[in-house]
Amino acid sequence: MKFLRLSLPIVTLIWLAHGQLFTADAIAQQTYPVMIQLDLKDETIEATPVLATEQRVIMLGRDGRMWDFAPQSASNFTQLSTSFRPLPQHEMRGQLLAEFGNGYDVTGTGNYLVVHPAGQKDEWASQFEKLFRSFHQYFAARGIQLQRSEFPLVAVVFPDFRSYQKYATQDGMRVSPGLVGYYSSRTNRVALYDVTHGHHDNPMWAENMATIIHEATHQTAFNTGVHSRYAQQPKWLVEGLATMFEAPGVWDSRNHGSFRDRVNKTRMLEFLEYARTHRSANSLAQFIATDDAYYKRPATAYGEGWALVFYLIETRPREFAAYVRTVAARSAEEGYTAQQRLRDFQDAFGSDFAQMEAYFLRYISDLPNKM
Repeated sequence: MKFLRLSLPIVTLIWLAHGQLFTADAIAQQTYPVMIQLDLKDETIEATPVLATEQRVIMLGRDGRMWDFAPQSASNFTQLSTSFRPLPQHEMRGQLLAEFGNGYDVTGTGNYLVVHPAGQKDEWASQFEKLFRSFHQYFAARGIQLQRSEFPLVAVVFPDFRSYQKYATQDGMRVSPGLVGYYSSRTNRVALYDVTHGHHDNPMWAENMATIIHEATHQTAFNTGVHSRYAQQPKWLVEGLATMFEAPGVWDSRNHGSFRDRVNKTRMLEFLEYARTHRSANSLAQFIATDDAYYKRPATAYGEGWALVFYLIETRPREFAAYVRTVAARSAEEGYTAQQRLRDFQDAFGSDFAQMEAYFLRYISDLPNKM
């Protein structure tokens, strides 16, 4: 993730909203972005501005936490004497130990800090780290160069649903026992609960692994430049990528090297059934243009998102890499209209949606013959 080195006009937009202004000299001398302390609702934050307009401010904390708010909702601005630098892993580990307290350990790997029930180091941290490395290897092999994550990636594993639900409520998330985990772009953390209650020889451990794979894919993608945390991203691309990584041949290609292992069989069958029974003809453009499908028909949208991402990355990897770069580079200052989404897609893959849809459906429909 690249930090935006802030120019004077961007910083002044924040301060002009409150009739305050730093001098140009003070800002120009910063080697790293400036740090600002302010009061926001019931908390005092210390962070650096990533985006500032008269309508919207995005600020980033040293631990990777993000605040997105209207400038008039903040008060008591102060420029700090220190410049912005991401927290090193050892400092973040200390903060996590203080936050979660007794009953939890924090295990550090090369890229991850995993908060987990005491005594379960090998069951959690190694899995997250393995997935992070697999993600890098997968995209490097397909011509997508990833940025270095500026923050240690944090995952929090709770021993039961009750403690997970309490944390999620404080995080502004509504969860049910069926939602085993989630990634929050606001906190930049993955949170989940152990459905086996510490008995990892239980067959239910597979559900823990499925959650780790899906949510860690989101987290890694948003921290390595595949997706932007600040600008709107198409949900079909975000969720399609995460469901694609659920297949063993994608997240563990060393031990599952065949083509059939890269196919997410559950998502494939979901999409084929939907295509056979309910999918409208010539609906590909509508699926790409908006996120509506994920709110109106989630039971089928995830399968369709998987199918489209799998088709594109398997058959047109260079165009897919260019498309991902285009979407990730979008400005946070702009919305992402249906027309813009379609234009970006067509610039990468061609303007003939009828032809694209025919090739796409034929490819996915033929997958069972290759299994």
